[in-house]
Amino acid sequence: MATEKDISSTEKLLKVIRSSSSDREKTPPAEGTRKPGFWEQIKHRLPSAKSRRIIGVEIFRDSVNIVFKTRDKYGRRLFRGSRTALPEGVDITHPNFPSFLKAQLRNADPSGKAEIWVCLAPSKGETWNVLVPKVKSGLTNAVYWSARKEKSFDESEYYFDYRITDEVNEKGIQKLAARVSIASAGEISLYKKIFSEAGYSLKGISLPGFVFENLFANRWIDPGDQACAALYIGEDSSYIEIRGRGTALFNRVIKTGRDSILDSLIMEYSQQVSAEDVSGIPPPRDRQEAAEILRRHAGLSDEKLFGMIQPALERLARQLERTIDHSVNVLQNPAPERIYICGGISPLAGLSDFFSQQMGLEAVIIDIPEQDLPAGSEDLLADRHQRLSLVSTTGLAMSSQNTVNFLHTALDRDRGKQALRNANLVAVMCALLFVATGIWWWSARHELEQARVETAALEKRLEQFTPQLTQEDLAEMAGKFREKNHELSRYSRNLYPVAALKEISRITPESIKLLAVRLENANRASGRSREKASVLTLEGFVRSEPSLYETRLTGYLLQLRRSPVFKNPSVVKSGEDTLDSGENVYRFTLNIKLLQV
Repeated sequence: MATEKDISSTEKLLKVIRSSSSDREKTPPAEGTRKPGFWEQIKHRLPSAKSRRIIGVEIFRDSVNIVFKTRDKYGRRLFRGSRTALPEGVDITHPNFPSFLKAQLRNADPSGKAEIWVCLAPSKGETWNVLVPKVKSGLTNAVYWSARKEKSFDESEYYFDYRITDEVNEKGIQKLAARVSIASAGEISLYKKIFSEAGYSLKGISLPGFVFENLFANRWIDPGDQACAALYIGEDSSYIEIRGRGTALFNRVIKTGRDSILDSLIMEYSQQVSAEDVSGIPPPRDRQEAAEILRRHAGLSDEKLFGMIQPALERLARQLERTIDHSVNVLQNPAPERIYICGGISPLAGLSDFFSQQMGLEAVIIDIPEQDLPAGSEDLLADRHQRLSLVSTTGLAMSSQNTVNFLHTALDRDRGKQALRNANLVAVMCALLFVATGIWWWSARHELEQARVETAALEKRLEQFTPQLTQEDLAEMAGKFREKNHELSRYSRNLYPVAALKEISRITPESIKLLAVRLENANRASGRSREKASVLTLEGFVRSEPSLYETRLTGYLLQLRRSPVFKNPSVVKSGEDTLDSGENVYRFTLNIKLLQV
């Protein structure tokens, strides 16, 4: 029963909404989905240069929704989907569920090449907006600590991600508006395990709020410049979002969903209707039977059925009113002009009329446009219940790079950017080294060529003249020869490391990745003589099957020993290791003596 406080709050809210609506110009009646314009129809018929194949999956207690997005030969985007009931006694934790899921995914895409996205229940995550300073570096840390300041959460139990939505000016200071999200780490691990056991890898895991983002971005929902509210009715909870200015302004998860409505039906059915009143159909014993009655009515009129579920629907409507009231009166956001509904019980006839009467706003049930269904979808077009139940899954199949993905979070993106920056830095340094080496090589060759030219000129002069050579002349010539010989030897020693690096680059196969190359010179005393030795140290890892680690490394050693540049390569240290990305490799350290010039 609604209290006087609830009624007063509702009346105030309706006054705000109606007064805001009356101040605006009248708009034509809204459609549940926007009809594409002429240019969009032309665009749909043009071949697509890049076509992503995506499967959206929503797993419920009693069924699995799967929608496969593809394109026809004209490049037009099409959606093919199904809602399949789970076998009796099977749920998401049952040992037979992965094999059941595998069969459904194979039916959706026999090629197995599509990206797979999964949507969590509303209660398994949370989304809110924060403002962060506009910083040049460390943006992820700034967003993370701003989010922690707003709401405390345990980072070991939740995955964290965000998207920058806008740049705002707050009291003369430029700031960034970020939409941050958290999701249950346990739930994400469960989905990854289930799909892995089914033989598939997940591309993304998201939340219902970003399903709405996809529907708005693809203009399936087009409120124009008006503010609106979006309601996703889940199983144990529902997600409410207030949108305006092209972005989400406020959202809330409430603990009223399809389960509450089915429980209300079970209780009211048992109290109000006898078996004779419904053509011999007994009262529902559980939610599955109640859902079947809700779908087929079981001889009940719309009025009587709504009377049974009305208590739960009124609780949902009051929560929607309070959410709008907080957004309008506390956060000073614009009042919504329309409510868009999907998920849960959205196929129920008369649901939009109920929310329109309760809220004093136009309520629209989101539907799949007929032009986005492939040929042969007459059954889906005729079965309104199945088609409307697939709307949220279809929005998931429209996921893009802007969709929050808890399998590739902001921290992962920062690590990727850092790795790319490091790789670019190494590439630039190597390029500079090669350029410097090339200049030095060209200079040495130029000097050598000049020496050859001078030698040839001297030889020619010797042929023309026969001067008297004295012992002093011969000694002077021998001294100059030794000096020139020492100079050539010096050039050879200076360029020897370059030759060694080039030889290493030539010999090293694709399966061997080098991390460090060091050249060390050491003087070794042996009796009366001193020997100069150059040692080349290689550090790297083998990327291969574990059974081939030592085989690859042994083959690499044999190649080094065959080279005329190196002498006695030996393994200093080796063993299995794991990279930061989680890949298993075989790390090693080699010492190689360089032959002296």
